[in-house]
Amino acid sequence: MEQWKNKGLFAKTLYSLNGLRTAFVTEKAIRHETLGVAAAVTLAIFMGRGWEDIFCVLLASLFPMTVELINTAVERIIDTHFGPAFREEVRIQKDTLSAAVFLSLIIGYGLCIKIIFF
Repeated sequence: MEQWKNKGLFAKTLYSLNGLRTAFVTEKAIRHETLGVAAAVTLAIFMGRGWEDIFCVLLASLFPMTVELINTAVERIIDTHFGPAFREEVRIQKDTLSAAVFLSLIIGYGLCIKIIFF
């Protein structure tokens, strides 16, 4: 069997970029987060913020996307393991993941608003 985990930095970067592409194509929430990043950065530019502030807005707006990527991966693992049947413990796990995404949205975009407007 081919071992793919211990390849060089270039191969690992390609795997990561492929993961981003796959998530963007298959997951609607990731596309929405991408629009959120673009909107936040565009708003920062439009409001005349400096490059340091724009960079901070970019980083803050990428935080919810990062948590959404983790959420997507874990939910796919759960769905693969447990299948489509309803189970209470699966509902609790998915609700907890959803809460993490919700908090990351508040934190990330709250920081964007703070940086852009104050």
